[in-house]
Amino acid sequence: MARAFALALILATLPVPALSQQQQTPRQPAPDAMSRQQLREEVTRLRAIVQGRAVLPRRPAGCTSAEARAFDFWLGEWDVSPTGSTSGVTIAESSITLHDQGCVIMENWRPFGGGHGHSINGYDATDGKWHQTWIDSNGQRTEFAGAVDAEGVLRFDVLGSPQQGQPPGARRMNFQRLDANTVRQWGDLAPEGGGELVVEWDFTYRRRAGTR
Repeated sequence: MARAFALALILATLPVPALSQQQQTPRQPAPDAMSRQQLREEVTRLRAIVQGRAVLPRRPAGCTSAEARAFDFWLGEWDVSPTGSTSGVTIAESSITLHDQGCVIMENWRPFGGGHGHSINGYDATDGKWHQTWIDSNGQRTEFAGAVDAEGVLRFDVLGSPQQGQPPGARRMNFQRLDANTVRQWGDLAPEGGGELVVEWDFTYRRRAGTR
């Protein structure tokens, strides 16, 4: 006990730099110059690092279900035109990318006139719905939730009250894969009090040549 106390007293009186220098890990020799015991100790040390995920991280499985992949048809680089236009007019570009182990779809909407915007999209297995949060450069935020119907159309219901200047009613945003290089996106309104469904806007996405 007296010897341990004396050693502790000596260490306590050492200058901090000197003590830090003593605690530095000594430089290891090359593997071919190490003894069997040194190699065993080095493997033990490295195993602890690997098991601590410093060298070999274990990532989550991600979102691989059929439901979580139902919106993959929207991924890509797109030129966007009004549906039905025969003039070849392009009103916007849009980049749709996959992130976070396949669980998040990000939209980068770039119209040639008006404000840009982004959305984050993901499938929530707890309620069986797709969710989207949209925010644009005007500071407007819109929340959506929906599912794929029997015809393969992903229909998002607009959540919350209509934005300023919009007539009242139930709104939806719809996505339909027309073919491998074409997607239709449109918004419709079911007027409050009844009446025919009104298409408020209608876009066609065409995959930019040379991209996927």
